[in-house]
Amino acid sequence: MIATGVFPMRLFLLFFFVGIVLILLQSTFLSLLPFGPVVPDLVLILCVYLGLHHPTMGAAVGSFVLGYSIDVVSSRQLGFNAFAMTLVFLAVYFSSRTIWLQNPVVTSLIVLFAALVKGAALVLVWVVFLKTEGFWLGAVRNMLMEAILAAALAPVVFSLLRRSESYMKKFDAVM
Repeated sequence: MIATGVFPMRLFLLFFFVGIVLILLQSTFLSLLPFGPVVPDLVLILCVYLGLHHPTMGAAVGSFVLGYSIDVVSSRQLGFNAFAMTLVFLAVYFSSRTIWLQNPVVTSLIVLFAALVKGAALVLVWVVFLKTEGFWLGAVRNMLMEAILAAALAPVVFSLLRRSESYMKKFDAVM
């Protein structure tokens, strides 16, 4: 479902600013929550939203840039999150072409699946390219907790994004 009435530049700016806010929230404020090393992956939710509602080449590049931005801000290894977010976008894009996904419960399940795909991709890359001593102790538990938190927050983030897009459509109708 591509938004055709919204000017592409305004839509780009909307997702650009939302992406910056989500990266800042995820890397600063949400890491202060008492969940330990588990932080809900808000950028993953945005990449899933882009894959479901804006399946374009620009959205795929945006998912890569969002992942790379997370790598730059809060990762010691560049490229892992960029790879994972691009993989998530592609998985959601291909699944959205065969399944109609509008229900909040179904979108939460898709976000859960996407978070598990991201976690599995990161584990695979980590095992292949880096040493793995002591890695397995908390990796699976943290991956599952982050996936559950992202799935729980997905309906709220999706609702806010849809509301922002509808506001942009109303703004475009006035102009």
